[in-house]
Amino acid sequence: MPFIRDYNNDENMVTDIKKLTDNGVNRDDIFVLTHDDNHTEHIVEETSTNSIDISGPEDFDKKGDELRARLEEVGVSEIQAEQYEEMLDEGKLLLIVNSNHDVENYLH
Repeated sequence: MPFIRDYNNDENMVTDIKKLTDNGVNRDDIFVLTHDDNHTEHIVEETSTNSIDISGPEDFDKKGDELRARLEEVGVSEIQAEQYEEMLDEGKLLLIVNSNHDVENYLH
């Protein structure tokens, strides 16, 4: 199961991404997700990390449905995906890390 943390602003997220990479977490294992594709791309470019592709070929009626489906693809339960999607609706940013590293300890 991935490590996920929500943020209210870019600055705190970028700081934490630097902590992770300084501790050996591979940038390929770090994902950024916001409700705004342009905002997500800005952070991804600034941190050289990844975004979760929410422009797949599947036919979704709403962006929220697709966000939840993509979160489930990276190992988040359906219930958690709904909670994270609500956070995104509220303007939160999500940092998702798929790594065997002790991510939580790096971010204290």
